[in-house]
Amino acid sequence: MRQRSRQIVKLDDVAHQAGVSPSTVSLYIRQPDRVSEKTGKKIQAAIDNLGYVHNKIASQFTGGRSCNMAVVLPSLANVTFSYVIQKIESTVSEQGFQLSIASHDHSLDKEEEQIRAILQWSPAVIAIAGADHKASTLKMLKNSGVPVVQMWQVDGSAFSAQVGNNQEQIGYSAARYLLDTGCSLLAYFTTRFDDDIRARTRYNGFCRALEEKGEKPLLVDIPQTPNIWQASREILMQTLVKERGVDGIFCTSDAIATALLMETQARGIKVPEQLSILGFGDFPSSAWLAPVTLSSIKWNADEIADRTAEMMLRMAQDKTWQGEIVDVGFEIMPRGSTRLPF
Repeated sequence: MRQRSRQIVKLDDVAHQAGVSPSTVSLYIRQPDRVSEKTGKKIQAAIDNLGYVHNKIASQFTGGRSCNMAVVLPSLANVTFSYVIQKIESTVSEQGFQLSIASHDHSLDKEEEQIRAILQWSPAVIAIAGADHKASTLKMLKNSGVPVVQMWQVDGSAFSAQVGNNQEQIGYSAARYLLDTGCSLLAYFTTRFDDDIRARTRYNGFCRALEEKGEKPLLVDIPQTPNIWQASREILMQTLVKERGVDGIFCTSDAIATALLMETQARGIKVPEQLSILGFGDFPSSAWLAPVTLSSIKWNADEIADRTAEMMLRMAQDKTWQGEIVDVGFEIMPRGSTRLPF
């Protein structure tokens, strides 16, 4: 199991590397305009190199346990994300902790800024989403000594505490399912592909399954727009006109999959006879769509929320515990939008 570093970078370390006194570093942090430009540049270079974060609480008092926790995630627009965060907040608040929430809209630069600000208030533990982060962000977290729990993804991480799914295996299983139900030319529908490590990792698994069959997938990256519903419907028709043999689609969200399903009904495309559609997330509405219900992959959001909250609480209360890797698994929910396996 990976070990979490306990070597916290202190103000004295910055002073030593910059070749100045600790009081000069403290003055630069509090009132940078009172330090010469040359000295300020040396101090800032040392701060950046060491990943130092000034602890505002520690500068005011010492002792006691922090009652603050934080969650940093890509988006609150995702219904499932919001649901999971609400469950975590409810659980940790019952134990006397306050949960702060930050959303960076898939910007790794913004994520780094948010984490830096959060660390200044010495949280008991931080939960972050996914395995894609700037090297400087990882260094800052490591040197802070604050426990970190990675959510949603359990593949490809430097953290010893992880709760989520194997995203690569999800993509592989999605492709295998569509192939086993008789589809031959598959497409992968997503959005913000370059920004979303989970979507990219699922796609890797999707490709692996097709390569085993000697096939190649079609990647469809829907442009980011406020109306993803309408954009998805338009992209579907463009894809089917250009790639006439496509008969199976895996979508990275049920929202995209539902939009495609509605467009097929409007265009008279028979689902699943002519086109199979598999979603991801298993929204409650997916089982009740009419006239065709949506097949989807259920990723056990309740267990992710419960296990993440449990791990955050234990790591906050037991500084010696390193955490564990918990793969909550997933389940394909066959419904009307896909054929039955042979």
